[in-house]
Amino acid sequence: MKNICYQLIILLFIILIFPHLGASQDNSTFELRYEVNRIYPPLSLTKEKLNEACTIADINKYYKPSWVKEYISVEVLAYCEGKIRSAVSKNDTFNQAQKDIMNSSDTGTNISVNVQYIPNNTLKYNDAKEIAFSFIIEPEKQAAYSGEKAQLERYLEENVADKIADTVFNIYNLTAVKFSIDEAGQIMDVHIFESSKNKETDELLLEAIHNMPNWTPAEYANGMNVKQEFVLTAGDHRSCVINLLNIHRD
Repeated sequence: MKNICYQLIILLFIILIFPHLGASQDNSTFELRYEVNRIYPPLSLTKEKLNEACTIADINKYYKPSWVKEYISVEVLAYCEGKIRSAVSKNDTFNQAQKDIMNSSDTGTNISVNVQYIPNNTLKYNDAKEIAFSFIIEPEKQAAYSGEKAQLERYLEENVADKIADTVFNIYNLTAVKFSIDEAGQIMDVHIFESSKNKETDELLLEAIHNMPNWTPAEYANGMNVKQEFVLTAGDHRSCVINLLNIHRD
């Protein structure tokens, strides 16, 4: 009887321990990567997507029609030729006046949407609420490193990867350096967003960004150039820091 008990205890011990050992082994290594990605505004969409949009949910993926029991009003506001124009509808479907305002808004300016509604809940006193957000239309041409993507990767390899020891970065740790490309294609606003906790490494990353050649700036179809924000990330890209950057990785 004692032998059976001992055998059961050992079996239970193996079942509990080995999954943890396996997980520990899987997580002990990671792929060290260096990337440059654009940081997107909280809400933005292309001109094509705007032309196709019919409802609030079409332009704001975070908006849930199920939140609403009854609409009071939906107002769209935007600058058109330097003056604010607005149009109101009675539900989440845009009317023609609202579409005209969004499509004729001044290049590079925010378009605002204000929703007055009665929430869809079971409260006895169901007071009116408001949801307000704004979005921007994306330029037709995004800012780009002077040359092909392969040239940017080569620059990072020669000026970053080859100069930093792999041991600097730990599992789930990601270093992030933010910077902007202005209307002239020049690099500006370079700063550490998430430190490597190694002064020499941080300084090398900052230097690599500062020494980059000028980029081709972002440009709208009408020829207007605009500033855009980017980030250099180095380390383990499984880090939760990625979720704070609002980037679209390939």
